[in-house]
Amino acid sequence: MTRYQLAKIVSWAGDLQARKRLQKVVYLLQSAGCPLRAEFSLHHYGPYSEELARLTDEMVRQSLLVEQSSDHSQGKQYSYRLSVAAAREITDLEATESGKVWALEIAEFEAKAKQLLAEDLKQLEYASTIVYFRNQDNDWDAAVAKAETFKLTSAVKTALPLAKKSFS
Repeated sequence: MTRYQLAKIVSWAGDLQARKRLQKVVYLLQSAGCPLRAEFSLHHYGPYSEELARLTDEMVRQSLLVEQSSDHSQGKQYSYRLSVAAAREITDLEATESGKVWALEIAEFEAKAKQLLAEDLKQLEYASTIVYFRNQDNDWDAAVAKAETFKLTSAVKTALPLAKKSFS
């Protein structure tokens, strides 16, 4: 995943609430064919990319992303938005030939990203876990069953419509 791609996703969100949301949206976009090329493994909260976490932290250190934290019942919650400088850099980059190519590669996923960014966080967690097992060559029923076993809840199946819609 590139800094440009991460910056675009954050720009589509405006104010991206929660690191977990970022992880799940990137995973679902990638599963839908968006060329993000991040490596994911299965974590307690579903698919997780160390690469994405490192890139996010790097962009915060470089003042490309503005990170804010707030106390939450489950610990700290982080939100991200583009810095003014990063927004300007995106505009400048997209005016170049290579920037136009990069923008075209992910432009078709903007609507899907915005829809995912607005979803309930728990539903994103369940849907991305189902899709993770679907990506392991399981059919939908087997993917749901494996996700339910992994998450220890039958509530996972409530996210099947979102998982199917995100996957296609």
